Amino acid sequence: MLIKLAKSAGFCFGVERAVNLAYSNAHLSNITTLGPIIHNDFVTNDLKEKGVSIVNELTPDLKNVIIRSHGVGQQIYTQANQLKINLIDATCPYVAKIHKLVKQHMELGHSIIIIGDKYHPEVVGINGWANNSAIIIKEDTDKLIDKLELNKSYFMVAQTTYKQKIVDNIILKLNSKNITFKYIHTICSTTTMRQQEAKNLAKQVDKMIVIGGKHSSNTKKLFEVCLDQCKNSICIEKFSELTDIEFNKNDKIGITAGASTPKYIIDDVIAYLNDRIKGEISNGI
Repeated sequence: MLIKLAKSAGFCFGVERAVNLAYSNAHLSNITTLGPIIHNDFVTNDLKEKGVSIVNELTPDLKNVIIRSHGVGQQIYTQANQLKINLIDATCPYVAKIHKLVKQHMELGHSIIIIGDKYHPEVVGINGWANNSAIIIKEDTDKLIDKLELNKSYFMVAQTTYKQKIVDNIILKLNSKNITFKYIHTICSTTTMRQQEAKNLAKQVDKMIVIGGKHSSNTKKLFEVCLDQCKNSICIEKFSELTDIEFNKNDKIGITAGASTPKYIIDDVIAYLNDRIKGEISNGI
């Protein structure tokens, strides 16, 4: 068995920064995160054990609150100030840049379009900087595209973890309808690189393993990219999910991981596969 690990698998810059901020402030009294710091249960459960709880809204009894990597809307900062809550801002810098751009273009009178999942916390936060008035488009087939007006000027951004192919298709659709819009590329370069690496690796292997949290958007996108290239692609959260998967001694195994996957979980998967090799591919094979 040959195991190949994608170079950029695991924590991205923004996630690593957010997680480090959470751990470095865990000693503070009454410390919470507004929503999970990242979409990985192993990390959030470990932080809970260290005293960092999770809340879903700001209340007067809170003292120290960490804003997660996905970011939040402008109203959260206003509310925290009114409640005298100390905010520790772990918003990914790339996401914070989108907030600034959206606010600027709102002030210029542009209507805002966000390409992404309207239920994803990052998109919810971006929309908050558009006074919750943004048009949120998920696919190029979205019926909202047909409702865009020719006499309006739109400013468009995309969720940082979205697939570039979807964004490109939406841009083509808007151009075909003569919609006036300005688009600034906001998909994180790490996301693009990670997806391209996964695509290339999936082409070369017999089985592709994608590691990441079940609620992680970028992990889901990675899995979709891999599945397009390798029908034997699987998505897991931890190594124990591999026990019922059949492996052959001549298999080429590719591994990648979402941006919210800690290195130790990736290492556990690789160690498990190496143990299977040493055991001459046991588990009934």
